[in-house]
Amino acid sequence: MILDGRTLPDGIFFAGDVAILGAGPAGITLALELMGKGLKILLIEAGGPDQRNRDLSSFQGEIPENSAHPSLNLYRTQGLGGTSTIWGGRCVPFDPIDFEPRAHIPDSGWPISYESMLPWYERAMSYCEAGPFRFRVEQALGEKAAPMVPDFHSPDVQQHELERFSCPTDFGRRYGALLRKAPDITTILWAACTAIERSPSGEAIEALTLRTPAGRQFQVRARHYVLATGGLETPRLLLANKIGGDNVGRYYMCHIEGKAATARFRPGSKIVFAYEPDRHGIYVRRVFSFPPALQRQLGMTNLILRFEPPVIADPGHGSPVLSALYLAHSLIRPEYGVKLAARGYRDQASRSAAIRIGRHGMNVLRGAPQLACFAVDWARRRWLARRKLPYLAITARDGTYNLDYNAEQVPNPDSRVSLTNEQCPLGLPRIRVDWRVSSIDLDGVVTAHRHLAARMEESGIGQLTVDEEAIRHAYKPMGGHHIGTARMAEDSSRGVVDRNCRVFGTENLYIAGSATFPTSSHANPTLTIVAMAARLAGHLQAKGMA
Repeated sequence: MILDGRTLPDGIFFAGDVAILGAGPAGITLALELMGKGLKILLIEAGGPDQRNRDLSSFQGEIPENSAHPSLNLYRTQGLGGTSTIWGGRCVPFDPIDFEPRAHIPDSGWPISYESMLPWYERAMSYCEAGPFRFRVEQALGEKAAPMVPDFHSPDVQQHELERFSCPTDFGRRYGALLRKAPDITTILWAACTAIERSPSGEAIEALTLRTPAGRQFQVRARHYVLATGGLETPRLLLANKIGGDNVGRYYMCHIEGKAATARFRPGSKIVFAYEPDRHGIYVRRVFSFPPALQRQLGMTNLILRFEPPVIADPGHGSPVLSALYLAHSLIRPEYGVKLAARGYRDQASRSAAIRIGRHGMNVLRGAPQLACFAVDWARRRWLARRKLPYLAITARDGTYNLDYNAEQVPNPDSRVSLTNEQCPLGLPRIRVDWRVSSIDLDGVVTAHRHLAARMEESGIGQLTVDEEAIRHAYKPMGGHHIGTARMAEDSSRGVVDRNCRVFGTENLYIAGSATFPTSSHANPTLTIVAMAARLAGHLQAKGMA
């Protein structure tokens, strides 16, 4: 059953076994995993049934001057499905090393293991519609699949790993009918949490106070409560209600990314650049990665490198497609626009806008037939297909290949989310995000590029030109990846939740989502968010049936 909170009478209250705050991938997965288990589930969402009529004004907050962090209402949303309504669909699990303590990564290590996560990753793949849990070239594409870069053989640079892509699955659309029909799940939309009420002893949560856009208030009472509200809203609620201890809001991580290298290979090299469908029709993409032994030896963070289209702003790429996108840049999603314009096309300052636009216009005119063919193919494989081609795969005319990096951040207690003195229309304090990048973060990216460049030169296959200045000064955060603000740990001195995601000091409050991740890996968080939500459901089911 799905209810519209705006139609509910003021002062009503709902009771259940588990109350889940937030109906994004984590909240929906958790509710569906608990469905049919003899529990009464309440799933509560601040937004509506879709992205229409959404109001993100409550997300606005403060960012320090000169911070690279994006606006706080960008890459975030409200409504059934949460950010799955706007994600790109990239699905990658964390690596075993991400769960392990590393001497060169401060505050690293999870209180759970990679091996214990494998069954939950399998379930997450199904929810995300990303195919089987196969992330190696030979597993997904067969033993005879050509390597990404022919004749490149190195014991410490791997090119056999893959990214997999969801449809991308909008969890609201995909699972809305199930939620509507489920007799044991009550989904309440347009209901934002404004207060978490504790018992007199402070050791348990007694109720959630909810508010509709029109100002009506009502309560939810349950045996167990789960915050599945994202890496920024979760610490906001905890801090506003003085729950969770001194580590709430600290250790805030995104992923850092950028384009900082250009590869040129010997003539005739057949580089695998495009997105490829596996045996199940799931799109995959090859990446360069680095084995754990090398990471520990060189003190590297965990990261990947992958081929990307040329910088869109530079008309020298000669591509009518990229030039058309540049001229219509307002149609590009903000995060993709950052990726395409990355590395700060430095020639812009020395050219007038009119000349630059003119050169892009000439690319479009000269390549009109190619552009028309691309438009037809893109419409067929991107806009009309249920399983969409993830992204552009266009090479530069001069035979060069840009490399994009996607790197983890190290946990840093001074990188944090805190509260301001200003309130949003709901009456909650707004947040201030002080996102910090450390020298370890950037040194790891530099080391990886240097290592790949050396190995390419040794192999004789080509040359990698690295712009280290761009790494250190033109990096960008992955805007929608909010990680670590309520981290998992063995005890409250190091984190906010225990190994079962229960908030320290409470009996019945849990957190689902990337806020609980102690480290960030290089991987997009969605797949692990869904896996952890399924894992939490198993724990809650055991407690609820006891």
